[in-house]
Amino acid sequence: MSYSPNFRTEVDFKDSLKCFDHSNSFILIGSCFSLEMSKLFKQNCFNVLNPYGTIYNPISVAFNIKKLLNNQPFTQKDIIKNDDVYLSWNHSGKYYNNDSQLLLKKINQEQNDIFNLIQKKATLIITFGTSYLYELKGSKKVVANCHKQSKELFLKRRCSIIEIVNSWREVLKNTKNKVILTVSPVRHLKEGLVKNNLSKSVLLLAIDQLCKEFSDRVSYFPSYELLMDELRDYRFYGKDWIHPSAEAVDFIWKKFTKQHLNKNSLDLLLDISKIRSALAHRPKFGVNKEYLIFLERILHKINEIKARTPKYDWKEEILEINSLIN
Repeated sequence: MSYSPNFRTEVDFKDSLKCFDHSNSFILIGSCFSLEMSKLFKQNCFNVLNPYGTIYNPISVAFNIKKLLNNQPFTQKDIIKNDDVYLSWNHSGKYYNNDSQLLLKKINQEQNDIFNLIQKKATLIITFGTSYLYELKGSKKVVANCHKQSKELFLKRRCSIIEIVNSWREVLKNTKNKVILTVSPVRHLKEGLVKNNLSKSVLLLAIDQLCKEFSDRVSYFPSYELLMDELRDYRFYGKDWIHPSAEAVDFIWKKFTKQHLNKNSLDLLLDISKIRSALAHRPKFGVNKEYLIFLERILHKINEIKARTPKYDWKEEILEINSLIN
């Protein structure tokens, strides 16, 4: 630990990796923190995929990845009907359809998209949220989401360190991708603080073991410690006092980029930020000649930067500017 003059205990990082840039692709999977981070990846013009929706437990994430690696599509046995809507036991509630075949088509197409990115050496960033599992009593199938079904259908338990390690060892042995593992800083207060801490401890110890076994390409990023130990104040939480505030997420994002991006991409982030700020600007007195010149300058900057962001097409931004110009 290092002690800074601003009365903050800073989290130590291992040797800086500096191995990623805007030519890389990323797959972010896991808890709601993965969603927040994926938004920042997209905002900063990286090629990013955030599949499955919010999944808190590491066993379900591993199960989904193993299915695509083994070329096993999701089938009717993975689907539940809730009133007139079909849902997947392996996905969040944002995956639904009134037609089970259309739902299966959607989630299996996404599996193909993930597989293609994995084949192209995309980096996986996996966020473990909790070690508590919900199993269907009849089949002992671990579900990613209970979809508000009766609690009588499920057995709730905390998985073991070895259970997580064994599940992810199988995934990692069958891929060659770089993997960054992290633990969500969101506390699961439904379990109570003591059980939440036990749950997070299981996740941390399992990750530590995986990083040791696959040290050449699996690393740990301390998002949990950054919020719990470095920020360590309720002002860095949202109104629910559980989820990190936008300021905290941005702080963790900056730590991540400093640790993992090379200098060219770090400089590029500054240029992208200037364009984003300019796009957010709206004229006080409506669209006039001066504002049109301003938009033309932004468009010029976007065209200049496109070659440096090869996995991002800027299509939405260009359409927005052209709609204002025309």
